[in-house]
Amino acid sequence: MRKFFRFSFVLTLTLVFMAGCYPVQPEFVEDFDAVYTTRRDSEFNFSDPTFQKFYLADTVMVLTDPNTSETSISINSDLLLDRVRQNMLQAGYTDVSDAEEITDADYLVLVSVNRTDNYFYTWWGGWGGWGGWGGWGGWGFPPVITSQNIKTGALIVELIKARNLGEKPQTLPIVWVGRGEGLFRGSEQNLTNRSLGAIDQMFIQSPYLNR
Repeated sequence: MRKFFRFSFVLTLTLVFMAGCYPVQPEFVEDFDAVYTTRRDSEFNFSDPTFQKFYLADTVMVLTDPNTSETSISINSDLLLDRVRQNMLQAGYTDVSDAEEITDADYLVLVSVNRTDNYFYTWWGGWGGWGGWGGWGGWGFPPVITSQNIKTGALIVELIKARNLGEKPQTLPIVWVGRGEGLFRGSEQNLTNRSLGAIDQMFIQSPYLNR
């Protein structure tokens, strides 16, 4: 997860910088979107022909902190799940759609979303003397502090090795993760369309997933 934190931090700094360049609002919010993928298990062999079947969880998990403003995420979950399934099928995998057959799956696919508040503070002015005529050293004006909340959203797709998963709680063996991030702005349709594009880009960036 350290790579994700580093990536998110860099992305946030980029958004802050560009937000400063566009003090009102960017014309195209999707210009700030970014997609990142990683092989979590460097020793896992994605070309193993025996890893063929996948089970896609039927719910998009919401990971947003309850203290985050606007915790509800208006997005079409069914479309997101369908797009992930389509990409897996196009990559050559076989869908195990019946939950009772989940034990036959080689992969478990999880989809989740997250919302984050990114608060930044700026200030100008401050206490101090005025060195004008006569070098008067009286009090100056107090500093003016302003805050800005840049809201970002993330879509996460995880590929988990489902074989030999025990019934007891354990750390999930995640072998691949795709993450799309961007500004949390726009209508439900806009957020959904951008998320669908991010899913497609995840698989484009990961050709080793193809059977």
